[in-house]
Amino acid sequence: MKRKIFQTLKILTPAVLMLLGLGYVFRPIDLNVFKKQITTRILSKEKQIIGRSTNDSQTKQDWESIDEYPDFVSKIVLLAEDKRFETHHGIDLLALSNSLYSFLFTRENRGGGSTITMQLTRIVFPEIRKYPILFRKIIEVATALRFELWMTKKEILEAYLNSVSLHSNIVGFPSASLQLFGKHIRFLSIEESVYLTILIRKNHSSDEEIKFRYNQLKEKIPFPIPYLENPKELTIITKKENVSEVNPLLSGENQHFLNWIRVLIPLPDGEFIATISSQLNSEVHSIVNSELEGLKRWNVGNASALVLEKDSNYFDELSLVAMIGSKNFFEEGNGMVNGTLAFRDAGSTLKPLLYGYAIDKKYYTINSILSDEKFSYPIGFVGNYLPRNADLRYWGDLTLAEALGNSRNIPAVTAIQKIGVPNFYQFLISAGFQHLKESPSFYGPGLALGTGGASLLQLSRIYGAFALGGILPKIRLGYFKEEPFYFGDSKRIFSEETSEEIKFILSDGKLRQKAFGRRSYLNFPFPVSVKTGTSKDYRNSWTVAFNDRYVVAAWVGNFSGEKTMDVSGSFGAGRIVQNIFRLLMNDKPKSVYIPKLTEIRDFCKITGKSATKKCPSISLRVRKTMNHSEICNKHGEGDLSSVIGVGFVYPANGQVYLYHPAHEKDKQKIPIRIREIKTLKNPKLVWNQMKEIPMSLNGDANVSIQRGKQNLELFDGIEKKASVQFEVK
Repeated sequence: MKRKIFQTLKILTPAVLMLLGLGYVFRPIDLNVFKKQITTRILSKEKQIIGRSTNDSQTKQDWESIDEYPDFVSKIVLLAEDKRFETHHGIDLLALSNSLYSFLFTRENRGGGSTITMQLTRIVFPEIRKYPILFRKIIEVATALRFELWMTKKEILEAYLNSVSLHSNIVGFPSASLQLFGKHIRFLSIEESVYLTILIRKNHSSDEEIKFRYNQLKEKIPFPIPYLENPKELTIITKKENVSEVNPLLSGENQHFLNWIRVLIPLPDGEFIATISSQLNSEVHSIVNSELEGLKRWNVGNASALVLEKDSNYFDELSLVAMIGSKNFFEEGNGMVNGTLAFRDAGSTLKPLLYGYAIDKKYYTINSILSDEKFSYPIGFVGNYLPRNADLRYWGDLTLAEALGNSRNIPAVTAIQKIGVPNFYQFLISAGFQHLKESPSFYGPGLALGTGGASLLQLSRIYGAFALGGILPKIRLGYFKEEPFYFGDSKRIFSEETSEEIKFILSDGKLRQKAFGRRSYLNFPFPVSVKTGTSKDYRNSWTVAFNDRYVVAAWVGNFSGEKTMDVSGSFGAGRIVQNIFRLLMNDKPKSVYIPKLTEIRDFCKITGKSATKKCPSISLRVRKTMNHSEICNKHGEGDLSSVIGVGFVYPANGQVYLYHPAHEKDKQKIPIRIREIKTLKNPKLVWNQMKEIPMSLNGDANVSIQRGKQNLELFDGIEKKASVQFEVK
């Protein structure tokens, strides 16, 4: 019984194998299998190759139709590799028999007898190289027959010319032509075609080998080509327009963008033309490194910069034209870190977003009065939050415009407390701040001061909303086959009126003069709206600026998180932004901002209402639709105290102080400051309606810390002028 089964299997096995083989040969070919390793050329705005997408084999491969090749390329390759290509059906029996005879009976190397079709099988299915030679040849023959059955000779030759390995990690004639000679395949010369054909047999050939094979092929070619004396005439040509591919060390400024775009999108066949300008990127890179040289002594180790450009033809998008991730992409350690995408404490850069949201939700107007006093804000059951201004001073009452222009911290915290941290948190999420993974309570009111962090790309994009009339822009990164590719979607996040109001506040040098001085890197010889940010301990310095054409942003600091030596946003990043903007606007018209929805009006500095002749006033640009009926009625003639606003600077009403039992009680005195005390004839300060507290001529005083609710009253003689209640816990 067993013998019969064995005999049956012995008879059936060849038939089964033959059926399987025929089934394999007659299975249709998916032509996409030949293009699976193609790498997309990434071109700059100037159409210069700056890089490629990556593939599994880490090679560079282009694909061009065989109709793009000069006619002599295929003729030379066929003469060298497969002279009977047009007549055989994938297998050249004569070449195979010669190769087998050479292998068995002589020591002469006559080649493998493989046709171009068989070579293509090894290129497409490289794993068959691991098989024993006999089994490998059977598979090669079967696959070659399959290719010949389902493909035309033209398709086979096109696949081969585009896929054959030629030099280092360069695959195919089109890629080699660009890499080695800096030209498209259609412009390849006869001599260059012969040189590339030689490399098919041996990618790295010596000068003597190249000379021998070149002159050997020359004798077979039916059209005249010059005799080769010096092989170096055909060695790698480094073209200027191709320098980034031949030697990427010379163009590291583009590498951060290339790495990002490769991760961001699966690049298809063909070309990706980026909006990045190689020339501008190089100039911005030079500015960044030049400024870093001067900032070394302030313990600044790195910087990043970004430029977005507006196209007048589009109302909801900006184009990324420059991206510098670090001072040197190839620097050991953190050089490859793309600082434009990294998240760090954003400092005061979120204040325009906070106020813009608050104005749109009708919590405030530009002329609303905010208090810049020493406040302690309760944070649930975990204690209190005591924000401080950068100058450690308190300015008292001021308009929202002044608070934003001078980047005061305490009014911003007051604003987020009023609108609600969760509401502002949700606004940021909707505006693209998807990195905020914790709950709103985790960030607390410090979210107004940038504790949630941001990236330079996020800030540039959202500031672009102010430049585009309130529309959060989509960022154009480039084009696939003339179709644009974007980062993010566009949507309205601010009203047009609010955007214009914020834009004018941030461009007003006089409005921010008290904090930043008359001359700073925030002042430009043309209209620019600008905002800075400095994180705690001066670890991060930010500046974001925009006008009607560009958004420019810069970050300065250390990738390690190490503190700088008091480098603020206006000084560190501000210098970089100043120089980039001057470069951008060098040959552009310096037109002024043209208001569409706003007008200049005078407001009382004390009440925020429309000013009268007696009011201490400030001129602000506000929306034309604002109610004109709210006229200040506080400042009557002769009422000097109301004009100058006598009262408490601090403590503020409802403020909470904390007593620390581990510290000496006498060193925990509560400071008091009275505004405009010199206008009072007989000032008197009373604590808890019992004890009179001595004051200086400038209105400064203090009281010993004492737990419980406290009360302070200010009198002018017997007339009470002001009072405040606070608490010590």
